Amino acid sequence: MSFFDRKKKDNDNNYSDLNNSSYQTPQQPDQNNFDPSQGQFNNDPNMGMGTQFTPNNQDFNNNNNNYYFGPQEPQNQAPIQPGQPENEDWEYTEQNLQNTLDQSADLKSQLRSQLLADRSYCNHILRTVGSDQIDERRQATDRINDINDSLKEWFGTDEMANEIYLDPNASYFVFTDDLAANPDSDTTAMWQQMTMTLAERGLLANAISVTYNDQIDATWMNYQDAGFVDGNAYLLNMYNELQGRNLNVSVTPAEIPFDADYRVQHVTDKVDKILDANDKLVMEVSRDSNHQLQIIRHYKDDQVLSRDIFDVNGVISATQFYDHRNANKVVRENFYRQDGTLVLIKSYTGDEPYIQLFSEGNVLISIFDSDEDLIVWWLKNQALKQGVSTVFVSIGSDFYKKLLSLRDSNIEVIPIVMKQSENADRISKLIDGTDKVSAVIAGTDQVNTYLNKNAKNKMDITTLKEIETPIYKEQE
Repeated sequence: MSFFDRKKKDNDNNYSDLNNSSYQTPQQPDQNNFDPSQGQFNNDPNMGMGTQFTPNNQDFNNNNNNYYFGPQEPQNQAPIQPGQPENEDWEYTEQNLQNTLDQSADLKSQLRSQLLADRSYCNHILRTVGSDQIDERRQATDRINDINDSLKEWFGTDEMANEIYLDPNASYFVFTDDLAANPDSDTTAMWQQMTMTLAERGLLANAISVTYNDQIDATWMNYQDAGFVDGNAYLLNMYNELQGRNLNVSVTPAEIPFDADYRVQHVTDKVDKILDANDKLVMEVSRDSNHQLQIIRHYKDDQVLSRDIFDVNGVISATQFYDHRNANKVVRENFYRQDGTLVLIKSYTGDEPYIQLFSEGNVLISIFDSDEDLIVWWLKNQALKQGVSTVFVSIGSDFYKKLLSLRDSNIEVIPIVMKQSENADRISKLIDGTDKVSAVIAGTDQVNTYLNKNAKNKMDITTLKEIETPIYKEQE
């Protein structure tokens, strides 16, 4: 089905051909076919747009135009001044022509915007529907072909980069491997630009991180306080979500396991050693600046066996087990929910699966061969399961390639390219079509131009809003 009801044009500017004979010898109107209620001649197709040709809405038989040449001369005709042309109606014709040209230019601009917006939406459909949704993909592709035909017909080319279509009903997330407590200027600039770009469209830039980080909630609040992100935006951290950690939930802090014959040796304000009756080191206890329990290291024969890690609530969050032959090698990690139940095991030996995920009833849910597989599973089955979601991910992310597979689950994934001089290999695969990416966030206009010029497949590109540099008034 055609999406545009239009007539073919021989060329784009036929309305401005002033050498056309129809402009040199205008057709004389029929006075008997004049409609006073409409202020125009009904039989003249050239009179339907712009300024009307009958000034001051006077009766046709008693006006100052020269269209009617009856036997009776018009009454009260003003005398012709020396050097004045006898017919001044060309001024109205010229004004009407200019109005028509202006209207045509406005309509073309409006048409271009509408065509590109529609093509952006179709590309959005292709990015979000699964590869198995054949009919939806075919309909979107056919519509794009129709749009491209119209662009070529009216503008001579369809080589125009669209802005990325942003669905107002979708949720938008910036994916980050981890949230740095002390981010560099490039990182803060990216967060600010993403925040401003989405805010300009009335949307929020939320965040997703996938690294274990006990301080990540505090770091996110610092980002909000510093203005890097919107105060209403939220953060999803994979470990926080899997472990059910929530600062608003009342929990009981853990206690140090202590036997009657143990004694405490104070090392610093934050570190204590626990010795047994034979003065053998049993535990080393570390606390944070608020004297909250942070880490307990367990020893046997002066060799570390394991390390318990506590979250900001003082609840055990994870335990690391060390190789008894190599105290610097972790062989296993257990992660716990707030209620103490086991949720995740990571094994660094070949004797068991790398990652095991358990239910609250300690039943094995699934196993994973890599962190990437766990991340994709969590995003697809838990974090982004509800509603429509779009994930923006830096092309330099360790998990960038794996996240692209989310597109088969109706999750839109859009890479961020802040600088064309970085991640050259991945950018090369981006522009040669290997990754089948059809939308990119560009950090600068230069990156936009580079991608637009070199990409072998058509891509929608949105350039991030620039950060305004404050101008300080010089003190007098």
